[in-house]
Amino acid sequence: MPIQAQFELPTWSALPARPDEDFDALAAALADRLSMSRAMVVLVSKGGQVFPGAVGLDEPWNTRRSMPLSHSLSQEVVLAGDVLVLPDAREHPVLRELLAVREQGVVAYAGAPLVDVQGRPIGVLVAGDDQPHDWTPAEIDVLVAMADHCSRMLQARALELAEREARATAERDEAGARTAAAAAQHAFEEAEAEADRARVVARLSSGLLGAATLADVLRMVDRLVRSPLGAGAAVLAVTEAGSSVVRAWNTSSYPWYPEPSATLLLEDDHPLATAVRERRLVAVATREEGEELFPTARELPDAGHETSLAVPVLLGQSASTGALMVSWAGRRDLDHPVRTVVADLARHVGHGLDRVLLAAARQRLTSS
Repeated sequence: MPIQAQFELPTWSALPARPDEDFDALAAALADRLSMSRAMVVLVSKGGQVFPGAVGLDEPWNTRRSMPLSHSLSQEVVLAGDVLVLPDAREHPVLRELLAVREQGVVAYAGAPLVDVQGRPIGVLVAGDDQPHDWTPAEIDVLVAMADHCSRMLQARALELAEREARATAERDEAGARTAAAAAQHAFEEAEAEADRARVVARLSSGLLGAATLADVLRMVDRLVRSPLGAGAAVLAVTEAGSSVVRAWNTSSYPWYPEPSATLLLEDDHPLATAVRERRLVAVATREEGEELFPTARELPDAGHETSLAVPVLLGQSASTGALMVSWAGRRDLDHPVRTVVADLARHVGHGLDRVLLAAARQRLTSS
């Protein structure tokens, strides 16, 4: 019978097509424990499959560490998201036609899915042989247990790579901000306002490079966003992927963490919720006499403020999203320069928050 597809293949592979010492060792350990001639850590994507870990793989594939999907039994495991056990693949009415069976001599096959941090299948831990084999429940238990361990290794590796990329992006932007500040300084007479904006952004960018916790990010936002803009309040909001709750921290309230100053629902009529939900700038420049601006969030310092500007905080690597809101006690003209500088500052806040959330996710994974 055909394999029932429950998932789509990933669009890209989590690791490149080259041997990895840790995953090679894991494949060798699996082959030894199950007395199989072949074992592989296979990562499958729409572009093909790669083997960061392998033992017993024939040439030229052992050197190439990649193979087209036409040769892949493992894609069936990723699509189904479940263990596939074949005592003799040549007897399967559908899979026996695959090139892996017809040309590569795959006979006995057992594969357990490998998943990413969201639980989506991205690969397979495989054991196999060129002779038929009646797999025992104990052998499948070993395979599944080692696949779980392999998944955690892959998740940790992916988070480390994402953290490095997030930091590299922040460092590139920080260098760009310093360059912009230096260029503006030389043209101070003609562009004093632009130079001031660039210096504020550069200071925030540099300050956030050392941020290790959410409290550090909030402290930098209060000191290097709220104060330079002359704002009465600054609020940073975060919502996790798939959640309808927006957690918001008033940067001038102590202690900052872990409890938020207030929570909103994603569908609330509030600048923060709207900026997160619609990923756009939200400006509120006036209000009627005696009217609270946003009665849905009285815990936040906006009801007593005349002017507020909320901008989305985009996170490059983390699955969360966020927004930054700056509020002034009096009326303020939210002209293009003001909107530009707040959006620019929010971009650098996103880099710092991105790294902090990724580090927290990696720490939870390590301690679990």
